[in-house]
Amino acid sequence: MRYNVKRMSLSESDAYQRLQQAARGIDPSLVVDRGSVHWLDGPYPGVSFGLALGEAHALLFMPAADIAEPGWERRVPPRLESAHRYLLSFTHPAR
Repeated sequence: MRYNVKRMSLSESDAYQRLQQAARGIDPSLVVDRGSVHWLDGPYPGVSFGLALGEAHALLFMPAADIAEPGWERRVPPRLESAHRYLLSFTHPAR
């Protein structure tokens, strides 16, 4: 049994929709892996998810306060923009 655990305030499907909406606004080729979106209750509540840009992939975490609380539309895009810049560094062929 789990005691004193805050219940998920956002479904995984809703989290995916929010992440995908923000990703499309940054770059249409930035893709959130739907199957990788999972809510984590603790010790730090939030959503883990996979993000892909071409052949570059990353497993990331978005805190619940950023994605599940009001105002998420202002907080999620800058975080995905940072992830996008990170993934861009892996999309160029090695020399």
